[in-house]
Amino acid sequence: MLNKKLFTTFTIFLFFMILTSVLKTQTRIIEKKIEISMRNISVIKNNLYESQLEYSYLSSPSYISNKILKYSDEEYSTIELSRIYLSLEQFLKEYKKTTKSFTHENKIKKK
Repeated sequence: MLNKKLFTTFTIFLFFMILTSVLKTQTRIIEKKIEISMRNISVIKNNLYESQLEYSYLSSPSYISNKILKYSDEEYSTIELSRIYLSLEQFLKEYKKTTKSFTHENKIKKK
């Protein structure tokens, strides 16, 4: 009886010891993967930030106008704010208005 209890206790203890070791090893592996992923995310965020910074610099109006002046012989002028469309729908709406008026004028001229 004592031997059986001792054997059962020893078996349960051994089982939990092995289980603990396996779980701890798996946890370390997962933590290492998380750390590697966090480093990769940090590098990607840094690259994204640098790309956005470069894009904002290269697409700035002053930079573009300087490049145009330096490398182009053509004269460019600024566009009026009223001619800038904020959406395609706005452009199409304005385009339909102007085309209707031109066709109407052509009809009047033909008569």
